[in-house]
Parts: sequence; C-alpha cells; structure tokens
Amino acid sequence: MRAPPRDLLPLVVRAARIGGILGLALLRAVTDVRGLLSGVPPAAIAGDRLAWACERLGPAFVKIGQLLSTRVDVIPPAACRALARLRDRLTPLPVAEAAPALPAGLAGRLAEPLTPVAAGAVACVYRARLEDGRRIAVKVRRPGVDRVIARDLALFGLGARLLQRLPGLRGAPFAAVVDQLGDALTGQLDFLAEAAALRRLRADLRHHRAVRVPEVLTEFCRRDVLVMEYMPGLDRSGRGPGRRVAVVNALRAIYHMLFIDGFVHCDLHPGNLHPMPDGSVVIVDAGFHRQLADSDRLAFAAFFYRMSRGEGAECASIVLSTVLGGAAGHDASGFRADMEELVRSSTGARIAEFDLVGFAVRLFAIQRRHGYYADPHFVFPLLSLIVMEGTLREACPEVDFQMEALPFVLRGLMRPGGA
Repeated sequence: MRAPPRDLLPLVVRAARIGGILGLALLRAVTDVRGLLSGVPPAAIAGDRLAWACERLGPAFVKIGQLLSTRVDVIPPAACRALARLRDRLTPLPVAEAAPALPAGLAGRLAEPLTPVAAGAVACVYRARLEDGRRIAVKVRRPGVDRVIARDLALFGLGARLLQRLPGLRGAPFAAVVDQLGDALTGQLDFLAEAAALRRLRADLRHHRAVRVPEVLTEFCRRDVLVMEYMPGLDRSGRGPGRRVAVVNALRAIYHMLFIDGFVHCDLHPGNLHPMPDGSVVIVDAGFHRQLADSDRLAFAAFFYRMSRGEGAECASIVLSTVLGGAAGHDASGFRADMEELVRSSTGARIAEFDLVGFAVRLFAIQRRHGYYADPHFVFPLLSLIVMEGTLREACPEVDFQMEALPFVLRGLMRPGGA
C-alpha cells in the first residue's frame, strides 16, 4: 500500500484519533451498566460521553458541543445538561502555567494571585485584584491551541473539498463554509481583536441600560492575554425573578447588534451571556463574531421584515439575490413556490411554535433541491439566532419572536449607510 504524502500524514493520524475517541465514547455510552442501574438517564450518559470526547478532541469539537448544549428542542434536556460543562467548566490551566504568560506590567501590579473562575477550549479565565483595588478578570490562551485548530481546520477543509467532488454535491460551497468558520475560529485566538470587539459592543449597546459589557483594560492586553473588569455575581443557574425580563433584554440587544450594527455574535451560549435576577444581562465574551457587509446586513433585515409580513415572493427574491450557484439546471420557479410555502407556514408563529432550526433546515433543503447553496454570510446571522433561541425557547415561550425583532429590523432598513 502506497504511503500518504508527508503533509497529509498528520491529517490521517488526526482523523484516526478523532474516529478512535468518538468510537470509544460511543462504546462507553452503550456499556455503562453501572450508570443505567443507578438510574442515570441514557441521554445523560450519552451527553456526558460526548462532552468527554469533545474536550479531548479540542476547540473545534468543543464549539460543536457548546452549540448542541443549547438545543433542548433538538436533543434530550438531560444530554444538554451534560454538555453544558463544555461552555466554561473544562479543566483549567494551572495557575503556575498561566502566570508566566502575563505581561510584566500586569504581573507586577497584582495584589493577589490568580484564581481560576472559568475554563473553555481556547482559554481560561482567572480572577485577580490590582494594587489600586480594582477586581479584574484575566483571560489566558491555552498554549499550543493555535496549532490544534490549524490542524483540524486543514482536516475539515480536506473533507469539504472531497465532498464537493461527490455526484450531486458538485458546486456546493462546503470549502467556502469551512473557510468562513476557520476565519471565525482563528479570530478567537487573537485577544487584541476580542478586546476591540468588547469595546465596540460596550459602545454600541450603551443605550441599552439593562445590558452590561465589561470594560477592557487595554494597557494590559496582548494577543494571548485579555484583561477586563471582573463582573461579580454572574447567575449561572438560569433562574430568578427577573429571568424573563433579562432574556427579552438580551434578545433586543442581539437584534440591535445584528440588524442595526451588522455585528453578528455567534457564541452567545449561557457561558458567555448571563441573564441576571434583576432583569439585566451581562455579555462577557466577544471572540466568535463576524461583521456583516452593509449589503448583507440589509439583505438579512429585508428578509426578516418580509417574512414577518408573510411576503413569501419577496423573501424568495431576497434569498435568490444572496445564494451561490450549485448544480446545473437551477429551478428558480420551483424555488419560489417552495419558499412561499415555507414563509406562509412560519409567519406569525410565536417562539413556542416557531422552530428556527427547523426553518433553517427547510430553507437550506429547498435551496439544494433547486440547485442553489446558501452564502456563508447569510448563515452566520442564522447561527447567532439559533444559539440564542436555545435559551429563549425554554425560558420565554410566550415571547413573540418576530414582533420583538420588527422595531430593530425597521431601524436597520432605514440606516442603509451603517453606523
């Protein structure tokens, strides 16, 4: 058997490791007799084993697990609860290994040692106090995580290019989607970029008094270290008398970011967004974000507006203006007919009834069926809303999803030049 090229060998080894860990997780899930005999739900066992596999496979897989942990409408709640630890409760980097990464100007001004408070796939967060009494949060990137992400993205890219060669999938923009996701994941490694995004969020949302974004201490930030104001009392329970108000405030802030500013935050899971008992909401992370071009922002806002009015024909025209070409023989008339039916069946649904995941799946299926593929720039806003919907569906089923969006959609449409 001919050996694979040398540059492909690490990818082959990585693919084998991925298959081995996922296979071992599956084996442990189906053979956990002790857990079943003790009354642990099978879904919880499966979720725990999947979380175990994602943690060992690294950042790209942890992101997938984080997204799944919000989807109580897609996978069993017991599995979601097991996957929830991937948000910020991974094994932290020991303080002795994190401390050397601190810039000298910060290390010399600490009045107390670092204390771990959260740990994710890319970084760990520590609490500390400066000599002047200010309490700060210090986010330190895990050593070597950039190499792991680069290797996995190369593997995903290879798989995407192979898929595009299969009959029936030629022309599908899988590689473009992987490139877009790769840019987003790689962007999370640059904490200077995240510091800039947090400063922007803080400025853009300054009129939303119920939304708090920590102040960034720019003088201490580096590409692998982010220092910001420490936000005490974050409510991780998801309970409290102001829960409903807080979630609605979060929803309105997200609509402002998306439809008015074109800022798409793709990672607003409960580890990064905290509804508080007093009705406020705290956003502590801005690593996974995308900036929409003004034309893309307007197209998405126009689509949302037309959908809220049940104007399926106009929705079809907007989507057709954004899609990428796929297989030969596009069927525009068939696409329009199916799109009109999709909008007709979705218009006016309350969030308890409107399934955004189901809507997106049907939308992309219609596109594929008629020879089109979604532009990745249209996918990211949907991803942002899908992540948030996981919280909304459970906490506020009575909220009218489309009506809450409408004021921000209209403001965005009247602001063609952007901020």
